[in-house]
Amino acid sequence: MLEDTIILIGGGYETSSISDDDNLVIKGNNLIALHSLKKRYAGKVKLIFLDPPYNTGADSFEYNDQFSRSAWLTFIKNRVEVAMELLSDDGVLLMQISFHEYPYLRTLVDTILSEDGHDRHIFDMNVLVRHPERALTADKPFNDVMEYTLIYSKNYNYEMPKQIIEKTIDKYIYTVDTKSEPDEIRELGGKEVEIYLPKNVKIQKVEADKSNLHRETVRGSIREKNSSGRYYVANIEPLIDEYPPLTLFKVPGIGDDKLGFRYFELPKKGLKNGAYYQGMPQSSKVTKKPYPNFMDFVKEYNAANKEGIYSFRNGKKPEAIIKKYIDIFTDEEDLVLDFFMGSATTQAVAMKMRRHFIGIEQMDYINTIAVPRLQKVIEGEQGGISKDVNWQGGGSFVYAELMEKNQGYLKDIQRSGSIQEMMEVYNRMKENADIDFRLDLEKFEGELNNFNSLGDRRKELIRILDKNQLYYNYGNIDDENVRDLISDNDYKFSKSFYNS
Repeated sequence: MLEDTIILIGGGYETSSISDDDNLVIKGNNLIALHSLKKRYAGKVKLIFLDPPYNTGADSFEYNDQFSRSAWLTFIKNRVEVAMELLSDDGVLLMQISFHEYPYLRTLVDTILSEDGHDRHIFDMNVLVRHPERALTADKPFNDVMEYTLIYSKNYNYEMPKQIIEKTIDKYIYTVDTKSEPDEIRELGGKEVEIYLPKNVKIQKVEADKSNLHRETVRGSIREKNSSGRYYVANIEPLIDEYPPLTLFKVPGIGDDKLGFRYFELPKKGLKNGAYYQGMPQSSKVTKKPYPNFMDFVKEYNAANKEGIYSFRNGKKPEAIIKKYIDIFTDEEDLVLDFFMGSATTQAVAMKMRRHFIGIEQMDYINTIAVPRLQKVIEGEQGGISKDVNWQGGGSFVYAELMEKNQGYLKDIQRSGSIQEMMEVYNRMKENADIDFRLDLEKFEGELNNFNSLGDRRKELIRILDKNQLYYNYGNIDDENVRDLISDNDYKFSKSFYNS
């Protein structure tokens, strides 16, 4: 069963246990590994970031990047469904993809994550990854410069975080001086408003100071979504033909600054939009603004291959974009998961930002690129976001592998460079592999010699392997024939991982 996969330590320092504070890197099939994580990590992951195979038809980094669309969507569906079980109630799932499969992926995930009319889709982040004027090749039908990040929440009632922007005095550069008593006092919108004609008002631009005023033009969304904007539209704007341009209205009891009033101003002659003057708000030192659904990361993508010490051409995200997502959706000590680990960009950034992480990768470059990169991060490498976050090194991670059974034979078949090498693998398979029980071995061997090409024999040997036995099941860990294959240290680690 998928839920019972054994995990074994491999590489790094030896350890026989794991705690919830440990970072974890797993080598093996990510679907099986995800099921193995459920018992320990269900409901604990704050952010899942995925950079899956784009299914472009051009395998640039050893993934199967040439699925049929239906096979690719099934591949994604199986993994997303179990991944959602790992998310915390306030967790989010992000998937970055190119135009090739974007609409199909969006439709698929919208469908499988919707229930009773509730939608978990938050929004899509449009990411500029290549300069629009710089084409990679001239023979393309168009210049593909965008990627898309689909963002989904675990909870239907999830509220998207907002940008926290510290308020500054930069915009507070106006002073308003009324030279006389008001020319008129009039009730407008239930407020007793002082009205000053332009000749009796002096408005100056001065050096920025927290005691000054900021001028805001009443236009666009401010007209409907801002209380001062709405007041202007309802009560001041209808008076444009009644008073001269730039007439000033002092309205009490509005705004959250210390003044207790705001000045409203009719537009200049020939212009449409009026304005209001406000003091610096006192209720908070920060402003909350929604994130835009567009980000420009062209510069960072151009430099991405230089990050992380090791080259991983066309398959590496810049650290800066992962930092952006981690900044938006997580806090320090939160758990981040990426099960298309690749060159370990997500894990490197998580470590530098003091988040816990889990990474899963099946390809062998996990040991030549991903793990060495994380070791360099621990040593304090200064690439990527290191200087931005004042990274000085430190941290650790536990490396583990799924214990291979038929998966080992499958890899040996795929690596065989000659029929002789492949037949040597087959002879070992007959002794120890789990072969499809329906197979008539004697008949199969008679037919195998009829396949003269290396490719045809490879397909036949892969076909007869039992795909349900790619890895050893945890439920069999105490069986004598399995226990003899496992070191005492690995046995203790598996027991610790599954808390048994």
